[in-house]
Amino acid sequence: MIDPPKPCVSSDAASEIARLRQLVDEQRLAIRARDDFIAIAAHELRNPMTPILGVAQLAYAAALQSGSTCPPRVKALLEQMQVAVEEFIKRATKLLDVSRIEAGNLRLEPSEIDLSAVAASVAQKYAVAAARGQSPLELDLESGIVGFLDPLALEQVIDNLMSNALKFGIGKAVTLRLRSEGRSAKLDVQDRGVGMDQDQQSRIFGRFEQVVTQHSGSGFGVGLWVANRLVAAMNGRISVSSQLGQGSTFTVTLPLEASDPEQSAT
Repeated sequence: MIDPPKPCVSSDAASEIARLRQLVDEQRLAIRARDDFIAIAAHELRNPMTPILGVAQLAYAAALQSGSTCPPRVKALLEQMQVAVEEFIKRATKLLDVSRIEAGNLRLEPSEIDLSAVAASVAQKYAVAAARGQSPLELDLESGIVGFLDPLALEQVIDNLMSNALKFGIGKAVTLRLRSEGRSAKLDVQDRGVGMDQDQQSRIFGRFEQVVTQHSGSGFGVGLWVANRLVAAMNGRISVSSQLGQGSTFTVTLPLEASDPEQSAT
């Protein structure tokens, strides 16, 4: 059999192909350098703030315990400092999560955990923020739901969804629900805030996407993207149901049984 003739590539075309390949390689190196810088910067920015947060929390607690001997203005300033440091650490952590996911370095460590206890613990952390934003926090948690999941990943998913709900809830109630459904657990985080149209719902889990309707939110717009990637890494699903002016409900479904150990966490 006679081999088909090979296509003839002109020297100009070959040169252009070589140039494009070199450009692609340069772009890959630039992206890697950017991600490495983000990871290093996020790590270096976050670590020194952890002890500062500890001191801020102790100072605020001491001010509260002092009663009338500490001026209300000082108490308010200490509370504001604590909140500011917490927000700084959250942003640095999100940047670090982004760099790890993009670099393929996300590795989960699943163990048997009480999902109900994790959800209640995260909700407790947001009690003060909810009261400050005048958003009543409603908990509807089925007790004793146990599963084989990464506790830190689950905590961060709930944390990101709660933070998002309080940000866009505009002073209305936020509900956290948890139910077991056979071999899965279903978690809902519902707000009654600005809501989203269909176009926003289709893009909300992308990187650097934010709801902007009636709200100029701060942050990087990566919280829901990180939550989506973490849920996927735990072999779960995340979805959103929303209407403009009527709020949004984010639903996470997670398997309660251990997944195939050979399956990649990314």
